[in-house]
Amino acid sequence: MERGLRTKQRGTDSGVNKKANRRAFFVCLFIGLMYTSIVLRLPEKMNITRVWSGQNIMPSTVMGSSLKKKHEVSLPEVPASIFKNQLVEDKPLNIKSDRVETTQTPPAQHLLTVDDRNMEPNLFIALPLVAYAIKEGFIEKDGLIFLQKEGYNTNNCKKPIDILRDKDEQGLKVISRLIGKRQSLDFLKKEGIELNQDIDSERIITGIGYSIEKNKILSLYKKYLTNEFQKLFPFVIQNMAIVKTGKGFEFSQAKEVYRTDQEKTESPEWTMPNVTNLSMRAAVEKLALYTSKIKVYGNGNVVEQSPRAFERTRGETECIIYGRTAR
Repeated sequence: MERGLRTKQRGTDSGVNKKANRRAFFVCLFIGLMYTSIVLRLPEKMNITRVWSGQNIMPSTVMGSSLKKKHEVSLPEVPASIFKNQLVEDKPLNIKSDRVETTQTPPAQHLLTVDDRNMEPNLFIALPLVAYAIKEGFIEKDGLIFLQKEGYNTNNCKKPIDILRDKDEQGLKVISRLIGKRQSLDFLKKEGIELNQDIDSERIITGIGYSIEKNKILSLYKKYLTNEFQKLFPFVIQNMAIVKTGKGFEFSQAKEVYRTDQEKTESPEWTMPNVTNLSMRAAVEKLALYTSKIKVYGNGNVVEQSPRAFERTRGETECIIYGRTAR
């Protein structure tokens, strides 16, 4: 009886071993087929490519399909013959756009005279407004206004009085932001000039979009334009000018005033200081003692300057300094 039980157990073990061997065989066979397909590049050869009008559309592979997003699906070209009988309108369609158009400030060289008593002040209002800002301490008379006007990483420095002399609208807009809209409106209101609260500070200082009595403009000049601003006169905008006479300020017809050769020769002569290896701030402060026309390129310490160090020059010479990052 014991011998029969042993024989039965051996038969059971043999059946289990056969099943295990069969499973191992199929696993090895599957792995072998996978390696063979990879070596022979069978997945690439079995790609199915759909072609439409000579253009290839994303292929589907055996290993999985690569689908495009909805907005990337390529639509077939429609033959032009379908629209042969369609009428083409010469006038373009009016399509509404959600974009908000930005309103550009008109150039300040446009003079609008409402009548004999009133006028659009234009840049004439900038002088008393800047003089008031200097008096109240909003800006410094000899301080430098940094202007980025000539591209990336390029700064131009000017004093407020030089911005007025050059009629530099970009510089005046920077000054208007330093003063602030509220202070500008309060200044005009105190002088009996009330403007719409919706007007921005840039339009206030450039004198665009509102009118003022001519006598009030002249009274502002008399009150705020001291002898420190004497070299700005006559202040000319196109064919109009404000001149300073023995009786005070008045409007007159005038032409643009240019510097003569005699004025250039009368300018004082000075020596260009050596600002190499100084910081940008220190170099600008040192040059500001001689000229207000300073251009800065880059940052860090100064590695190059123009004019060269110890070079003799005259008047308001333009000085350019280059930082390490400018090279």
